[in-house]
Amino acid sequence: MRPRSLAGPLLLIGIGTLFLIRNVWPEIPLYEFAARYWPFILIIWGTIRLGEVLFWAISSRPLPVSGVSGGEWTAVVLLCVFGSFFFWGMNLSTRWPSGRITVKGLEIFGEPHEYSVKAEQNVGKVQRLVLEQGRGNVKVTGADTEMVRITGRKTIRAFQQSDADKGDKDTPLEIVMMGDHAVVKTNYDRLDASRSLTADLEITVPKGISIEGRGRYGDFDIQDLGGNVEISSENAGVRVQNIAGNVRADLRRSDIVRAVNVKGSVEIKGRGQDIEVESIEGLVTVNGSYSGEISFRNLAKPLRFESSLTELRVEKTAGFVRMALGNLTAENVTGPVRLSTRTRDVQLRDFTDNVEITLERGDVELRPRQLGKVYVRTKSGNLDLVLPAGAKFELSAKTDRGEITNDFGTPLKQEEEGRGASLRGSVGTGPQITLETDRGSILVRKGGASAAEPSKGLLPKTLTPPPSAPEAPKVPARVEQ
Repeated sequence: MRPRSLAGPLLLIGIGTLFLIRNVWPEIPLYEFAARYWPFILIIWGTIRLGEVLFWAISSRPLPVSGVSGGEWTAVVLLCVFGSFFFWGMNLSTRWPSGRITVKGLEIFGEPHEYSVKAEQNVGKVQRLVLEQGRGNVKVTGADTEMVRITGRKTIRAFQQSDADKGDKDTPLEIVMMGDHAVVKTNYDRLDASRSLTADLEITVPKGISIEGRGRYGDFDIQDLGGNVEISSENAGVRVQNIAGNVRADLRRSDIVRAVNVKGSVEIKGRGQDIEVESIEGLVTVNGSYSGEISFRNLAKPLRFESSLTELRVEKTAGFVRMALGNLTAENVTGPVRLSTRTRDVQLRDFTDNVEITLERGDVELRPRQLGKVYVRTKSGNLDLVLPAGAKFELSAKTDRGEITNDFGTPLKQEEEGRGASLRGSVGTGPQITLETDRGSILVRKGGASAAEPSKGLLPKTLTPPPSAPEAPKVPARVEQ
């Protein structure tokens, strides 16, 4: 006769004892203990079963065919499911710290109650204004004044009017002087979990002041300032214009970041969709994951873009650089240009100085205005090089599987190599050009006198400057750049 396990009965006795203790002493947080420490049941269960098997083996009793029966496995699965569910429920407050359920920052319970807000304060020679903005949109405009003036409205979401009225009294809009800076407080953190506050503000500030904005949800629109702008938010669109200082945006999520006419540097970090940067006199640095249309225009100093898929370096952008879904186009840029990406079609037109491009997959079309050293490597894609009239260069081109077309004739020697081909030689004395593709065709062509000659090569797409983007963000399906 096979021995029977005592693990099940012992566990039932232990669980029943815990619930009895909970009934006798209700103050004991039994449910919290169960949600957090339920895996110990599996450990104890396994220890009891292992001890039983060892005892049966030592006493020469017959061993069970399987250490754990089918019914026990079913109990283990159910325990894991319900234990995980209880643990997740216990931590619900950390997943929604406010105690409210939101969808993309918009709450779905309670009724909105609106209240007008207004405040002003003479800040004198204060150089920095801090905006402590929980939820809501903020528009900041610089003016010839020493006053900070705020108008707008706040919306308190609550189930009852009386709760909303109390919330309005508990959250006055304040401008607080704190040494060398002033702080605008909406006091949203004074509300309990049953109410929430959203404040939409229009703020006029001294023109030379710097702005530091901190928020959770809501857009920042800042213009006509002589100081720096620094924005930190969980979810925000940022638009800045006519800024004499530096601009920095650190966003966990954004629909758009737009910076126009900034005399200092621009730094963008985080995750988001569209980026528009135009007429910047300082260094432009973008680091993060962005899935929309990315546009750079008229940059006087270097551009540094880095994401998990793409790394781009451009020394100067008198024209534009635009990245959209699956392609990169650039016109009138100064190198060195360095691009490393995975899958993307690339078109560079009217560029000067050195270029280095490395792709895993994608077609490349190059139309230099002033030739420098060129290196292009792709695993799969066609390469089209259109050289200006009178160009002098040394060329090395190779495809493992594809054809080569040469417009320069005998100065360049072409050879067939299995299913591929190579083209080597020089036209006068000039910079080195290296073109390599594992699978694709190579065209080396003579261009006309004008750099604006239309493309007739492997990439039929036209290169036109990007249109001015609308103020409203776009919401199509996105793929990280």
